[in-house]
Amino acid sequence: MGATTNEGLEIAKKSREIVREKIKDFINNFNEKEVEIVERVVHATADVEFAKLLVFKNNPIYEGVKAISEKKPIVVDINMVKAGVRYDKVICPIDFKESYVLAKREGITRGKASMRVAKKYIDDGIVVIGNSPTALLEVIRMVKDNEVKPRLVIGVPVGFVKAEESKKELLKLDIPLITCLGPKGGTPVAVAIINGLIAKARGGVV
Repeated sequence: MGATTNEGLEIAKKSREIVREKIKDFINNFNEKEVEIVERVVHATADVEFAKLLVFKNNPIYEGVKAISEKKPIVVDINMVKAGVRYDKVICPIDFKESYVLAKREGITRGKASMRVAKKYIDDGIVVIGNSPTALLEVIRMVKDNEVKPRLVIGVPVGFVKAEESKKELLKLDIPLITCLGPKGGTPVAVAIINGLIAKARGGVV
């Protein structure tokens, strides 16, 4: 799970064994590739409940790995997510000047504005939302309005305001997606999921 030294690899191996034991009662809910992602999320968060909360729809692992193999862009909601993703084409439009201008002009959040600004990258690309429900809701709107057709949406915003609601709306879409139920989520979850897909695309273990 990112380790490279012998000591690190041994720790990672032990961690994986511990995680697999802790989630053994839930693995029948997932296919083999999904279990690998679930393990990664539980390892990153030390929260076994994610084995009950994660949802995979429309073959998202296959679609995500294929898009990454084709070097499609990954659009993220905040710089913390960007910092954790091990991939060259990661775009975080939250700090783009256009996002500031649009947010101020329209009276909307920068998260929402940033997804509009990144529309050309979202279309046929991957979206990873770990924190901003308004960013996810904007992506959902753009999909519904046929403005974009992302290859995969990973939507796991965290919090008690709009996060759970945004994920429920995401689940209504007929696109490849990965999300989690309830208010839990956040940067570690988003990064764990997308890095798992990147590792798989490079031929490594998830």
